[in-house]
Amino acid sequence: MIPPSPFPPVFPRPRLAVSACLLGQTVRYDGGHKRHGFLTDVLAEHVDYLALCPETGIGMGVPRAPIQLVESGIELRALDAATGSPDVTDRLRQFARQRLDELRGVSGYLFKRNSPSCGVRQVALYGAGGARLQRRGTGIYAAAVQAALPLLPVEQEDALDDPLRRRTFITRLYVYRRWQSLLETGLSEASLQRFHEAHTHLLTAHSQAACQRLARMLRGSGADLSGDLPQRYIGALLAALGRPPTRARHHQVQQQLLAQLEAAGEAPGHATLRRQLQAYAGGRLPLKEIIDALRMGFQQAGLSEFLGATYLYPFPDKLLPGATEPPPVQESTDSDFTPPPPASGA
Repeated sequence: MIPPSPFPPVFPRPRLAVSACLLGQTVRYDGGHKRHGFLTDVLAEHVDYLALCPETGIGMGVPRAPIQLVESGIELRALDAATGSPDVTDRLRQFARQRLDELRGVSGYLFKRNSPSCGVRQVALYGAGGARLQRRGTGIYAAAVQAALPLLPVEQEDALDDPLRRRTFITRLYVYRRWQSLLETGLSEASLQRFHEAHTHLLTAHSQAACQRLARMLRGSGADLSGDLPQRYIGALLAALGRPPTRARHHQVQQQLLAQLEAAGEAPGHATLRRQLQAYAGGRLPLKEIIDALRMGFQQAGLSEFLGATYLYPFPDKLLPGATEPPPVQESTDSDFTPPPPASGA
């Protein structure tokens, strides 16, 4: 068994905006909550929370009549599910505008699924006459937040119950936090290049093509960071990291890392590591075992400067315990997920 790393990286602590009901606050329309154990029992050790409930934030009481998304002409409205009145659409959008300054300081947002105010995707839609429609929508408040902060990593709490989606979201959360730290300390051509180099292996595991595009983007920057280059760069990076990696791409990166170890000098453990990589490629070893073996290889080689590389250390280990395997082929978009059952309120 490989012992814990003696040189663990220091992770910047993200601030995560969360739908308040997911943290156990009794703010739902029925007076209840939707506490999620991973958020309160695991993630809370590593992040700071900004708990928000837009419906109570605009003055709706607890308990209250549930609202639903109604398709009205070319737009969606949030209306009382039973009577159609009041219409709280504009108030929810105004609440998003009022919290923007605070939300610019968070590194991600985890919304409540199915909610007509907070749902990110596949929220039930209704016609003006109350008939349920086949189409699905986005909650009014969540849509306003995403429109104003398009770079912000967002998800719904059901992603936490899927190991691949959880890993993808947490990876993006920590990458964006590191980006915010970079901006806080001062962005330069050199610091941006170091940031990219630190994320090269991680990015390659998600998309080699995106890694190459971003490298070309930086080479053609001409050291001019005054324009939109930084925003285009981080936007493209986060988008690429939103695509879960495959086993084949993991194996490609692992071979690159092994080559770096071998370039530093042959060691008795390298032959074993080569066999482990082949076993992983064939589906006979879990990803966690390979990551642990590569970490140990770099430590034993005295390459401590590499230990902060984000492929081997994307986030604190406790946030994704156990083995998490990528699919044999690239996952497709959210439309492939089974639609969740509708809910009448936030």
